[in-house]
Amino acid sequence: MRILLFWSVWSACFVAGEALAQPRLEQNDCLVATDFYIVHFTAFQPPAAPPRNARERRQAFQRYCRELPRTGTTYFGIDFIDRDVRDIPITLKVVEEQPDGKASRTLVALPSRQYPRGVAELKVDFDRPGRYALVVEFGDRVELADDRLRIPISVGLDLWHVPWLAIAAALSLVVFFSLISFFILHFRRAGLKP
Repeated sequence: MRILLFWSVWSACFVAGEALAQPRLEQNDCLVATDFYIVHFTAFQPPAAPPRNARERRQAFQRYCRELPRTGTTYFGIDFIDRDVRDIPITLKVVEEQPDGKASRTLVALPSRQYPRGVAELKVDFDRPGRYALVVEFGDRVELADDRLRIPISVGLDLWHVPWLAIAAALSLVVFFSLISFFILHFRRAGLKP
């Protein structure tokens, strides 16, 4: 019985630990594709103040994908995976989106040009929290939906619920397995079969 109780508590703690140990944004979340094109992008936000210790220096170079923790200067690195794309003119822009998904204003728009090395860099100053999109258009004339990649980005929005969901799930598992263990132990002591 104690083994069952130990196993249930250990597994719940293991699941919670794994959930909390995962980075908030997965590496695969930075990969976006259509039927024709594949793009990998990464966002970096420099610290608001110079780092004072080793922990702050590590956090200063943290990579982000679709969820940026704060407003301010952000640097995007965009890797075009397909070699064929290097000969095509590409337009990059970052737009702020309204709740209905339509663009309300353009923050940055780079003119159409080729990227022979397959890498584009983009600097954006996000002045307020909200929902934005990084738009990548392939070719001089965008005729098909697959010629445009839209990457949604949230900036400075409160994400307090992400770690709390993992903690709540772990606690729920602990309570669930503890109750099962209690009832099994209770029925055995009473001489009844569960």
